[in-house]
Amino acid sequence: MSREAFDRLYAEGRAAVSTGDHRVQTPPVEGGFRWGMSALLRPDARADARAAVRLDRVAREALEAAGGHHWLTGAAVSSHLTLRSLEPWRDKVEDDDPLVRRYARALAVAADSVGPLTFSIVGLTLTPGSVMACAVPADAGADRLADAYGKALGADGWHENEFDRDIWYLNLIHFAGPIEAPDRLIEWVADRRHREIATVVVNEVQLARWRFAANGMTPHALATVTLSRS
Repeated sequence: MSREAFDRLYAEGRAAVSTGDHRVQTPPVEGGFRWGMSALLRPDARADARAAVRLDRVAREALEAAGGHHWLTGAAVSSHLTLRSLEPWRDKVEDDDPLVRRYARALAVAADSVGPLTFSIVGLTLTPGSVMACAVPADAGADRLADAYGKALGADGWHENEFDRDIWYLNLIHFAGPIEAPDRLIEWVADRRHREIATVVVNEVQLARWRFAANGMTPHALATVTLSRS
């Protein structure tokens, strides 16, 4: 994990929040770059229910600290670490979609030699568009999985070919309008920048599409691959 990357995000996020120049999320539109079909690592509530509850609680505390109406991305139903975003957002995905089959097949190939993953959630940071929880992988498994998936996708991995995911994280809230209490939010995050929050276990990776709901985006699994080292 690069602590410098999280520190840089915090400085950028603090400046954006304090001036009101933060990014504002809107529901996705056809062909939009964000919220397209993705491969997600979902915290396993069955493995540690306390960790799932704790993450959900901290996300709701972040929402309260910000004030206003924002997306509760870190709620239990949507909490995730993104392994890879695969394509722009599209509304219709047919059951026999050939890209879905190829994405899922590549995911199974990549996950074949990777076991369950563990992440320590060791603090929060601001970004220009969100409040983020910093995740530290217990070993190199998550990075190996990400590299293997990129290779298995081949040409189908084009959407993130120019994007370097050099940190692991879970977004707790995405800003979706004015922040009613910017100073309160900045102070709240600052008090938690190095606080140990939870340890999460990931036992499967999902190929998921995103749908907009009243309080943000919700993932809907199209395929699931179990992480069990063979």
